[in-house]
Amino acid sequence: MGKQFVISSGHGDKVAGAIGILNEHDEAKRVVNRVYDILTKEYNGVGFKYHETTATTQNQNLSNIVSFHNGKTRDLDVSIHFNSATPAATGTECLYYDALTLSAKMSAAMASALGIVDRGAKERKELYFLRNTNKPAILLEVCFVTSEKDAVAYRNNFEDLCQAIAKVIAGHLGYSQKKVVGVSKPVSKPKKETKDTYYGKIYDQLVSLIDVGVYADVGFKKELKRYKKDTKINIEALVYSKSGVPRFLVKEKDTFAFVTANRKYVKAYTVDKK
Repeated sequence: MGKQFVISSGHGDKVAGAIGILNEHDEAKRVVNRVYDILTKEYNGVGFKYHETTATTQNQNLSNIVSFHNGKTRDLDVSIHFNSATPAATGTECLYYDALTLSAKMSAAMASALGIVDRGAKERKELYFLRNTNKPAILLEVCFVTSEKDAVAYRNNFEDLCQAIAKVIAGHLGYSQKKVVGVSKPVSKPKKETKDTYYGKIYDQLVSLIDVGVYADVGFKKELKRYKKDTKINIEALVYSKSGVPRFLVKEKDTFAFVTANRKYVKAYTVDKK
């Protein structure tokens, strides 16, 4: 039998992790499920996944997670977490006990997939999961739940992130990719323009063609203010609502906000930097 892995989500259903713009435990479960799917369907990987559901205290939660890992025959333990700090904090990290090289590769791969800062590999021998699992272990900090920038990057690049995580694990354990790939790939949000009504790629700036709303949320439920006609503003990213409608992410004072990407209402352009 080839090398096996165990991957689990941090925290538990009754023991909350960090909650901000993203919910750490909920998103960790999504990442675990998707990475496991990729490794076992798109690669020839063999392993186990785990979500802790019964503990009501942090100590019991950690004990249950480690017990599951240690109870399996495997060669690598992986724990998925999300970071929390100030709204300005951003980036990926990978924590380790004695797996520096693997952790550095993982942090860099996550950062590249998300397009955010690579905070690198960090030795953390005091952490319960890393200290008590009896096989090589890494703990991924995908991004900051408190950062709007990270949350947008994570939502827009979820599939790329999971593919990147799976690729690093597969490379470390010697898995090969199956000839027919993408069999487990979920339907993703549209990335192309919709009948030329919406912009479908990133630009540097926009100018409002009429008065347009500026919203606190990608679903356009809470309007913060309105840009007057001919207002120019820098574009930070192109994002998508739950229904797949493109929006422009812009910086509004000390936070991020959302503006329509409809060609009828704004003109987007790339700045000539020569």
